[in-house]
Amino acid sequence: MTLPRPLITPRLPHKEHKSIVMWNTAIWRKTWGDQALLGLAFAVLWTAFPWLYIGLSAQIEMNAFQDVLLRAIPEDWQKMSGVPFSEVATHVGRVALAFVDPVVVLTATVWGVTRGSDAVSGQLERGTLEMILAQPIRRRALYSTQAVATICGAFCLCTILYASVFTAVQFGPWSGKVDPLHFLPATLNVFGLMVCMSGLATGVSACDSYRWRTIGILCAFYVTSLLTKLVGRLSESLSWVGYLSVFNAYEPQRLVGGVWSDWQLLLQYNGILLGIGITGYVIGGYIFSRRDLPAPL
Repeated sequence: MTLPRPLITPRLPHKEHKSIVMWNTAIWRKTWGDQALLGLAFAVLWTAFPWLYIGLSAQIEMNAFQDVLLRAIPEDWQKMSGVPFSEVATHVGRVALAFVDPVVVLTATVWGVTRGSDAVSGQLERGTLEMILAQPIRRRALYSTQAVATICGAFCLCTILYASVFTAVQFGPWSGKVDPLHFLPATLNVFGLMVCMSGLATGVSACDSYRWRTIGILCAFYVTSLLTKLVGRLSESLSWVGYLSVFNAYEPQRLVGGVWSDWQLLLQYNGILLGIGITGYVIGGYIFSRRDLPAPL
């Protein structure tokens, strides 16, 4: 009677295993190289912006700013700001407005859409994805490398943004009037928005073969989200529409009070944003690992 042979998991030859490791390292370097120029440009922008914003804001005296904000602007517009004007007309409130400035919001969105759209459809459109996958590398490794690099890049940019806000507040014209630690939750909310947009863009990119179409879909989503949030804020009968917008969870100006409730609110906001982004990454990874890739034209 012969005993059955124990199952032995086959091992890759040493050379083949070494080749896979080398290609994974090469893909990691390539991914960081692809986003290095964009990341450097945004890093310079976010380094300079808080200093310019606070420097220009300090040119307007607080009394004059309060008169314009509390008297000249209708009270109904407070619905658009997300916080009462009485809170905005303070040093902390004026700095907090920097986080909802288009320079910050658009930069965060552009980073997510640009990097996410390049994950699959961008490389398919350039014809480079087929050449990469012809090498000993798994689709999962290629996809996850792009996702990790994009999220790490977003975290690095938010670190730079907070460092610039910290130094501008600590050593700028409003030195001693504002605690820079109050703006840490707001910065983390920016990070949540970047992960959300990059995850959505990557999920759409995994389903498409043209980057321009992926970007178009995300731009339409961005505009629709802004409009639904605006309608939800201004219309009492349609207030429920605002909950359909991802920007309903992006409220950094409400997270600068320096109290524990700000962190609790941040957990709610970033729970939504990070949940949407990670879901987009997971769905995109599943689709990309199973879809047929079109032949390059």
